[in-house]
Amino acid sequence: MEFLNRLVKKPLSTLAALVALFTIVYPIYQWGTGSIYVEQLNYIDSTTLIMVGLLFLRGIKKLDQEQDLGTFSTTLLNVISFLFCYEAIYKLSFYIFPWKMPPEELREFTIQVGITLVVLAGFAYKKFKLSKTSIIFLSAFVLGWITWLSIGFPQLLDLQPYYKPLIEIPLTWQTIYIINRATKFALFLAYFFLYA
Repeated sequence: MEFLNRLVKKPLSTLAALVALFTIVYPIYQWGTGSIYVEQLNYIDSTTLIMVGLLFLRGIKKLDQEQDLGTFSTTLLNVISFLFCYEAIYKLSFYIFPWKMPPEELREFTIQVGITLVVLAGFAYKKFKLSKTSIIFLSAFVLGWITWLSIGFPQLLDLQPYYKPLIEIPLTWQTIYIINRATKFALFLAYFFLYA
């Protein structure tokens, strides 16, 4: 009964919470079948889906006193900004300077940066703020990314450094995967703790 009342009063955020739960449970089920990538979504890493689900649930809980559209849209801004922020930094890391990008890559990078910046609306309306916890995880993300670049920015597909490494370490698929996921997880936590 309480669920139906909530669904009537806050249909957007309630349905978003249900979808968020699915984006957490389904990847865990995928792990049980031995797959860490979700084939149906162009082989997205399942941990990304879990992060998206958790960001949605966090936003819906933290903004529960807001109007339904406000809760849903502010949470959506947070989630979309997180996803595109990571992608923009990832793309930039292949070129270091945007003006070195080919036109099609620069176009995509510009769109990614623009979408990342939607998070500013949350700050403008005082729904987000940089907490100490958020700053700590943002710093961890930066340190993780610097480490990744220092070992040559190796990629999972070929296990080879993209740049000449400043720090030599043995590169295995597991090592690269852990660095990749740890950086994304740190950025996720920075966004997770943005809610005012």
